[in-house]
Amino acid sequence: MDFPNPEQAIDCQPLTVSPNTSLLEMLSLMNQVRGRNSILHHQTETNCKDSTLPDVALSSDLAEHEVNSCVLVVVEDYLKGIVTERDIVKLVATGQNLNVPVSAIMTQKLTTLSLSEFKDVFDALTLLRQHRIRHLPIVDNQEKLIGIVTPGTIRRLLQPASLLAMRRVGDVMTKKVIHAAASTSILHLAQLMNQHQVSSIVITSQQNYHQFIPVGIVTERDIVQLQILGGDLAETWAETVMSQPLFCLHPEDSLWLAHQQMQQRLVRRLVVVDTAGELLGILTQSNILRSLDPIELYNVVETLQQVVENQTTELVQANQQLRQQTEEMYHALEKEQELNKLKSQFISMVFHEFRNPLSAIIMSAQTIQIHDDRLSEARKSKFLEQIQDSAQQMLRLIEDLLVIGRTEPGKVQANPVPINLAYFCQQLLAELQISDERGHDFSFTCQGKQDSFFNFDEQWLRYILSNLLSNALKYSPPGTTVKLRLSIDTDQAIFQIIDRGIGILPQDQLNLFEPFYRGQNAHKISGSGLGLAIVKNYVNLLKGQISFTSEIGVGTTFTLILPLNA
Repeated sequence: MDFPNPEQAIDCQPLTVSPNTSLLEMLSLMNQVRGRNSILHHQTETNCKDSTLPDVALSSDLAEHEVNSCVLVVVEDYLKGIVTERDIVKLVATGQNLNVPVSAIMTQKLTTLSLSEFKDVFDALTLLRQHRIRHLPIVDNQEKLIGIVTPGTIRRLLQPASLLAMRRVGDVMTKKVIHAAASTSILHLAQLMNQHQVSSIVITSQQNYHQFIPVGIVTERDIVQLQILGGDLAETWAETVMSQPLFCLHPEDSLWLAHQQMQQRLVRRLVVVDTAGELLGILTQSNILRSLDPIELYNVVETLQQVVENQTTELVQANQQLRQQTEEMYHALEKEQELNKLKSQFISMVFHEFRNPLSAIIMSAQTIQIHDDRLSEARKSKFLEQIQDSAQQMLRLIEDLLVIGRTEPGKVQANPVPINLAYFCQQLLAELQISDERGHDFSFTCQGKQDSFFNFDEQWLRYILSNLLSNALKYSPPGTTVKLRLSIDTDQAIFQIIDRGIGILPQDQLNLFEPFYRGQNAHKISGSGLGLAIVKNYVNLLKGQISFTSEIGVGTTFTLILPLNA
C-alpha cells in the first residue's frame, strides 16, 4: 500500500506574528479567511439552501479558504510559541484583560516535528493524538519553522474512501456532548468550553426531561469573532450567534459521508441525532482521524503481504486437497440447503399461523370500536368470541413452541400415576366427539387386560393420543370413521389410530417427525408442523416406539408401542 507524500499535509503558509504583536491585532488577523472575509461564520456552518455562502470551488485542498484556528509566534523564522482559539476562549471565560501582547498568553512549551523525521503522515497523526493537540508545527534541522499540520490537512490528504466507508458514525462519535439552551449567554458558553475543554457547544431545545433536540451550534470561532467585533458576550445570547439550521448525521451513516459533508460545508464538526432528531453525539475531524489507527493499518498491510507470499506456494497443494473434498462439500451443501428449506418453511408457517388470528383479532376489535353504537349485543358477542378463539389459537402455537423445547431428553421428569388404559381411551374419545363439528364416527376396541392399571405420565400420554386422534379427524373427510385400537400384552401396550384421510406422500414420510415439517399435500389445512415432533419426543421419554403406514387417498395408520411399568 502506497501512502501519499507526508509533506503534502503541511500548511506552508500559517499565520505568524511577532511576540510584541498586541492580542487585539492578532485577533483581527485570525479573523481573516484565506481567499475571503468572514462575518460570524453562520455562512460556513449551515445547511440552509438560501445561505449567503460565497461561490467557492470545493477542491480537495480547502486550506486556501479556511479561517486561521491558531497563530504561530516567531522571531526570525524561529518558533517561539502558539496561540489557539481555545486559548482565546479561556481568556474570555475567565474575564482576563485582552489588551496585552501575544507573548503574555502564548504557549511556549510546544510539541514539534522535524521535517527530516516526518517519514509518513501517521507520524504527525500519532503526535496529535498522544499530546491531544490540534496543531503540530513542522521545523527544519535548525528548528526554523516550515509550516503546520492539523487534523484537517491530514484528513484532506488521506481521503481513504474505502476505509471510511466501512466505518459508521456511531462507532467513533463523541457521545458526551456539552449542550445548552438558546437563551444561554455567549459568556457562559465560553465558560462551559473552558470548563469541559471542548471546542463547541450544541444549542438544544428541550422537549421533555430526557429529550434534547439540537437547533444550532456555537464554536470557539464564533466566540473569537464576536470578541473581535466588540460584542458584549454577557448580553449576547446563543440564538443570535449559533449556526443554524444544522446538517445532522445518524449513527448508521458512514464516515465517508461525514467526510464529504465536512468538505462540502466547510465545517469541522457535525451533530449526530437519532431518527426522532434527539441529540446523540458529535463527530469531529479528530474522531474521523482516530478511526484510521496507523498501527492497525501497518499491521494489516504487513500481515497481508506475508500471507500472500506464504499462500502463493501453498495454493497448488490446497487446490489438490480441495478437489478431494469436493464430493464431501457437495453433500454438506445438500444438507445445508435442506436445512435452509426447513427454516424457510418454519418462518412461512409462523407468519401464516400468526397472521390469520391476528388479522381476525384486529378486524373484530376495529369493528367493535368503530360501530359500537350500531352493533347488537349478539353481534358484539360474536366478534368477542372471534377475538377469544383467535387468541386461543395463537396461545396454542406458543405453547407448542415452548413444549418442543421442554421435551428434549434430560429437560423434563415423568410424573407416573396408575391409569386404566381402556377407560382412559374411552374418555378421550368422548371428549373429542363433543368438540368434533364434522360428523365423524368413532370406533374403539380393546384386547387384553381391560381392568388393569399401569403407571404412565398422564399428561404425556394424553398429548400423544390427542394429537394423533386430532390429526386423524383433521385430515379425514366428514362422516368417515376414525378408529382407536388398544391391545394390552404382558409387557407392552399397542395403540393404533386408523383414519380414512388424505394419506401421506412417500417423499414426506422420512421427515414427518421433524419439527416444523408438513406434508406437501397438507398446506391447505391449518397446522404448525410441531405436533408430531412433540409426540415423537414424548414417545422417546416413555421409552416407546411410533411408526405409521399410509396410502394416498386411502388413509393412514399410526402404531404406538409403549412398555408397561417401564
